[in-house]
Amino acid sequence: MKKIEVIIPDRKLPDVISILKEAKVGGISYYRIEGRGQARPITVGRGTSDYLPEFIPRLKVEAVVRDEQVEGLITKIVDRVGGDISTGGKIFVVDVPAAVDLATKKRGEAAI
Repeated sequence: MKKIEVIIPDRKLPDVISILKEAKVGGISYYRIEGRGQARPITVGRGTSDYLPEFIPRLKVEAVVRDEQVEGLITKIVDRVGGDISTGGKIFVVDVPAAVDLATKKRGEAAI
């Protein structure tokens, strides 16, 4: 099992959610976060000055998926969401050694 973490701007959430639903991913969580990366200055004041924000608001979408789903999901997310320089964002993939469903007591992939 792997946990996919996708960091995106707010406006890209419907795209990522629809990709995960199409792949029949059961559990999805998202969080409002702020972060700092390789941001470019933003022009403000009718183009008279530049401003570099300390932190940029983003969303973090998380889902635990089966190993065989990872590459397909990454490809679909990059194709639909990536490519726009103003979008920014990242995808992280983390190993999940164990999962337990508290309601059914199922373990491993059966829990997701």
